[in-house]
Amino acid sequence: MPEGLGGPEQPDPVSPGREVAALLQRYWADLQSERNRVQKESAAARKILTELAVHVARLDGLLREAAGPLEASGAKSLGRRLHVARKQVLEPLHAMDITTQDPTGKPYESVADEVDIAGWRYGPEFTAEVVAETLEPIVLDRGTVVRLGQVIMGAPLSAGTENDA
Repeated sequence: MPEGLGGPEQPDPVSPGREVAALLQRYWADLQSERNRVQKESAAARKILTELAVHVARLDGLLREAAGPLEASGAKSLGRRLHVARKQVLEPLHAMDITTQDPTGKPYESVADEVDIAGWRYGPEFTAEVVAETLEPIVLDRGTVVRLGQVIMGAPLSAGTENDA
């Protein structure tokens, strides 16, 4: 039959391969979008866990300080319960491979890239530049430093007078 005499033209049918390809492209785009959303949420959660790790480390330091006085005052069982609670708080962080390091006592050279120095102390108790006090620990996520520690450095008296001159 000549063209145009048999009625309106029929559109070319879409091949099944083309339909599947279009469907796969749509699903791939949806999958990528979901992946991006999950990555953003995961990064936000890890950031919160990093902050939590700092506070847990502070609490851990306070609990360690309090252990002796608690035992001396006859509250040894309270000290043990606090120790158990400390471990319970640390377990989920460690399960996510988020850890902290207290650099107190370490030489400056070994922590220079992992800390921010908040101040200096000079005294005869220091024979070299070392971390005298940790204000905030170094936080690691899967072994990588994600938050620098905040420290007070200690140095010999002679270092303080040389720097001041």
